[in-house]
Amino acid sequence: MKKFIKRLIIFLIPILILFILLEYAIRQIPNTYKYKNEWMSQHADSLNTLILGNSHCMSGVNPLYLTNSAFNFANSSQDLERDYFVLTKYENMYNNLKCVILSFSYCTLQDKMDNTDKSRLKYYGIYMGYEKYKYSVEITSSITYEKIKDYLKEDTSQYSPLGFRVNKFSKDNLEVSGIKAAKRHTLNNRKNLDDNLKYLHKIIQFCEDKQIQLILVTTPTWHSYYEHLDKHQLDQLLSTAKELDNNHENVFYFNFLKDDRFNDNDFKDGDHLSEEYSRINSYEKNILYAFSMPSFYGKGIRLSFSFRWDILKKLSLSAKLGHSYYADRDLIGTDQEEIKGHNKTDMYMLLRYKF
Repeated sequence: MKKFIKRLIIFLIPILILFILLEYAIRQIPNTYKYKNEWMSQHADSLNTLILGNSHCMSGVNPLYLTNSAFNFANSSQDLERDYFVLTKYENMYNNLKCVILSFSYCTLQDKMDNTDKSRLKYYGIYMGYEKYKYSVEITSSITYEKIKDYLKEDTSQYSPLGFRVNKFSKDNLEVSGIKAAKRHTLNNRKNLDDNLKYLHKIIQFCEDKQIQLILVTTPTWHSYYEHLDKHQLDQLLSTAKELDNNHENVFYFNFLKDDRFNDNDFKDGDHLSEEYSRINSYEKNILYAFSMPSFYGKGIRLSFSFRWDILKKLSLSAKLGHSYYADRDLIGTDQEEIKGHNKTDMYMLLRYKF
């Protein structure tokens, strides 16, 4: 028996060494989780805007076009539990964080990575120290093979220096991919809903305590996606967003789900914007209790001016004037917001008295 155990140990040691070496080698391959954690560890103290959420924000909100220092920490399938973990992981470093932009997609309240994308969970433990998956190994992951294959093809740079997803040049069929994605994202899971609402309120509370604006964004999709969504699940998302927007001064909701300013050139697939053709979404400084995140496309100029005047110790006047000139169209907006001409002007004003 002792001889058998000795031979077994001798047999297993080289396999164990090989396993460890392979695990180490795989962890040296560049990946978005490792890169984003390292970036935040070095720059979180100067960060002004943090983008969180799933792939819709990862490929839909480009930090390059935001006014202030911004970084995109959204990841594929990232749910609200992982969003809360990322947000709070660097909380002792936030010196200038003023705004958090969070995906509020059709599947946000129903999706949990534990059920729909378990293979990516270990990355939060391996590269970010998430306690639940701290001792995970990459070599056993179902997507490690694809990672190695991309690395050997020298095709690992799938994100910009600011964390924005860099889409590959291939474009999926918008009709087919939209229908498939809508079906995949229709979950109607009550247990997940309760758990996600718990983490959503934790995120809101964290932002309130730190005086951070929380921007919930439903990114644009192609009609083949939004026409095949479950009405109950969608209504639940929209009613939740409206309630949060109304009940929390620091929460703002923007819904671009069916925005008709986007055409087929703007999409990589049925529910993701294309890097090459995506519109410019820019955070614009506004007066107190107001938030502005306009979406621009085509040719033109946008100018804005804001000021605050402290009239008395307890009385102040704030105002913002913005003007957009479109050089490539004679009609701006749709329906009740339609304007004939090249110019559009908007103005905000707030007279505030502190009791």
